[in-house]
Amino acid sequence: MSHFSIDSVTVLHVDDEPDFGEIVAEFLEREDAAFSVRTATSVDDALTVLRNESIECVVSDYDMPDRDGLELLELVRDDYPDLPFILFTGKGSEEIASQAISAGVTDYLQKGVGTEQYTVLANRIRNAVRSTRAETAVQRTEDRYHNLVDTAPIPILLFDRNWEALYANEAAVAFLDADSFAEIAGKKASDFLHPDERDTARERFQQLIRDDVSVPEKEYRVITVTDEVKEATIATAPGYYRGEKVAQAMVYR
Repeated sequence: MSHFSIDSVTVLHVDDEPDFGEIVAEFLEREDAAFSVRTATSVDDALTVLRNESIECVVSDYDMPDRDGLELLELVRDDYPDLPFILFTGKGSEEIASQAISAGVTDYLQKGVGTEQYTVLANRIRNAVRSTRAETAVQRTEDRYHNLVDTAPIPILLFDRNWEALYANEAAVAFLDADSFAEIAGKKASDFLHPDERDTARERFQQLIRDDVSVPEKEYRVITVTDEVKEATIATAPGYYRGEKVAQAMVYR
């Protein structure tokens, strides 16, 4: 029975004991009708399944002949760096856990006695898949933003809550007489404003972040990285970038 709304999830379970693999698959599919579990009994079998199917989470034993779960984890991370990988093993130790964390494991769960362990495992899978999907959605939104804004003809900059520059498109980099965004990154918006206008600009910025509303456009004297002063009208609006509230400044000359 599904515990929250989630689309179908194809899980790969890897264990050298095929009977146990079938038991795990059965219990997981009972726990959540959204789960469809594929099984593999070796690292090579697992890699074949990964190449041929759209797997959203790998659950693997550690202690297997030929190559163990950590070796599989390292191979998975080489080709599928963001794929959730849960080490589900009966051979637990601090050393194995430490090695798994260093290799990029998503979660670590020791095999137990009774069916409760499958409920716990199902929850870990749900959480891992949900987190990865959310991160993917954020990345896609960010990619669309970059595709739209990077080559926009007007200068556009993003500033975080601390008034520090997070992003500037090509037009903004050129307007500020910089060679690249590296010369702008982390600098405060006040660094680019005439001293007489910084207090007013800061108050407007704080209002935007506090009330989540756009502030009317205003004329400013902008100081570039080469200390040239340019007059510009700047409109500022709230937005989100990498999951964080930001101020988006659009510069009209």
